[in-house]
Amino acid sequence: MTTFVLPPLYFDGSVVDVLWDNHEEAIRWYERFMMWEVGQQENWKPDPRCTHGKMTRLNWGTWLISSLSSVRLPHHFAERGTVESNIRLCWRTKNLKRLHSHYQSNGVRVTAIYKGPGHTSYFDFWATGEGIRFTAQEDKGIQEEGFVHSWIRIGVSNLSASVQWYCSYLGMEVENDSSQDGYAIMSLRLNHQPNHKSLWVLEQVTDDAYIGKVDGPVRPVCWVGDREAFFHYRTFLSESGIETSDVGGFLTRGLVSFHAYDPDGNRLNFSSM
Repeated sequence: MTTFVLPPLYFDGSVVDVLWDNHEEAIRWYERFMMWEVGQQENWKPDPRCTHGKMTRLNWGTWLISSLSSVRLPHHFAERGTVESNIRLCWRTKNLKRLHSHYQSNGVRVTAIYKGPGHTSYFDFWATGEGIRFTAQEDKGIQEEGFVHSWIRIGVSNLSASVQWYCSYLGMEVENDSSQDGYAIMSLRLNHQPNHKSLWVLEQVTDDAYIGKVDGPVRPVCWVGDREAFFHYRTFLSESGIETSDVGGFLTRGLVSFHAYDPDGNRLNFSSM
């Protein structure tokens, strides 16, 4: 029996699913409260079954995607009004307390400041009128105002088992095993910058944390460069007992995507062209 070899996977930025009627308002929110700028805008449909689509690229490879369709799509959807996912996109900023106060005074929902992985401070905040959660992280070494991309935090119920899972099924490497502090820092290569790494933090959740499948609006995207390898990879995950979605997008030619869930129900997106 031939052993399946994982294709090279790369971190390709993140997608934020935005309701169609909120798209322009969401752009203005990120411009105002995160000082982000629009890098690219187009009327792009993520799936041929959509009747309309919008796609806006903001800072750090973050895409806002909205679409309208008369059918439930196999991949491009988010469930709203449920529990928060255990996936956090973190953004570094140099003055966390000042930002926290600024958000509070302007009616942005925030958590208290807390200590987290890397022995640094964080707070969660909910962006736009839809309440899309992001996480601010303190980094006093940053010179400029605003936000700089940090790592992705993923809450798991069994840290050691999850480290092995992400190594085995995504090809991640362990950068720093801090299991004594309840987390491990992992890495995945960056798309378009193969000599650089994206950092992912697997962290042990508390006993009362929700564990289960969550289709939240914020998702990191892993890229498979070879289109044929992309389809083989999905088959491998499915045959390995991992729940995967059907492939969405343009199956004959164009962008294709699917998602899969880690053992704790954290949703991971995979794409190719």
